Amino acid sequence: MALSQHAVDTVKATAPAVAPHVQEITTLFYKKMLGRHPELYQFFNKSGQRTKRQPRALADAVVAYASNIENLGVLGPAVERMATKHCALQVKPEHYGIVHDNLMEAIGETLGDAVTEDVAAGWSEAVNALAGILINHEAGLYEAAAQREGGWSGWRKFAIAERTKHNDSVSTISFKAADGYAGGFDFTPGMYLTVDAGLKDAEGDIVAPRHYTITSAPGDKVLQITVKHLKDGKASGALHTLEEGAEVNLSPPFGEFKNDSGEKEAVLLSAGIGVTPMYALHKHGGLNVKYAMHVDHAADSNPFATHYVDTPNFEQVITSEAGRPEMDTLVKQVAEGAGGLSDKDVYVCGPTGFMMEAVRTLKLAGAEKVLFENFGPRTNEARD
Repeated sequence: MALSQHAVDTVKATAPAVAPHVQEITTLFYKKMLGRHPELYQFFNKSGQRTKRQPRALADAVVAYASNIENLGVLGPAVERMATKHCALQVKPEHYGIVHDNLMEAIGETLGDAVTEDVAAGWSEAVNALAGILINHEAGLYEAAAQREGGWSGWRKFAIAERTKHNDSVSTISFKAADGYAGGFDFTPGMYLTVDAGLKDAEGDIVAPRHYTITSAPGDKVLQITVKHLKDGKASGALHTLEEGAEVNLSPPFGEFKNDSGEKEAVLLSAGIGVTPMYALHKHGGLNVKYAMHVDHAADSNPFATHYVDTPNFEQVITSEAGRPEMDTLVKQVAEGAGGLSDKDVYVCGPTGFMMEAVRTLKLAGAEKVLFENFGPRTNEARD
């Protein structure tokens, strides 16, 4: 729905007062909402609450929305990212009412008497308008996912068909549809599956489903993911212990980290299990890779090392042998190996800290287009 002029004026007038308190507001919002609706932990990894990354990501989104309230078109990429993650987790229109009510209550409690009835009405309209934008966009994404070959809506049961162990901590897991479907599955290379293994944590709360890049090819009759067993990782640990034939729920393939370069030369920079989307884009996505760099702890940690054997200009940095390189040094090596960065697209994936530092350093080194995959909450630490 279109925002009224009253709502636009209200948000513009009060945004400077809201901004200094926005993370306090979002932290209180999550406390209220998840306290009242613990079933919504299905959408939120608890580590994002402990580290404050989730409240910080929402705070950044609120500030961006308020700052661009008169020109919402510039928020298109952010809306795409949010809607894609929402669809992967199966967020539905009815959830937005819960968000609205708890967010408005958090705003009122944090700002106190400054939130008059008139101010509350303006912000309420603005929050509902953003919800409407997301709901409409998500409807299109859901429909597209259902119409692809082998596609579906909602959660669908799949059985573990095969497990291939690459090393002590990384395995590739193949899923087949439990409903007897025997055809292929279409998706865009770089997309991910969202896996719900039906887990609960020590407090009895739902363990949020996890996202894993699809490493099989479009059209294959199974869907594959390659998973690293993370220390204390409940979801990754479960996937490494479930027997063949065990069933899990999968959300359809979603994601926006894909070949956005056409025939233009591309550079890949990955660390740890962040190599999985690089493998998918390189092997199945048609990227014209000029140079690839992978950073890992040990020589046998990369599950796709053999894929890169015949790749020109592929290098690995093994930190157990050479130590962890400074990002400036690493990016300089990448730039030299690629023959410069300004005329190439750079794709990055790895642990969050590695990615954020890499994106900043790559841009300082002349890279004009840097794309990265972030499976957790997206904050303003880096922007592509």
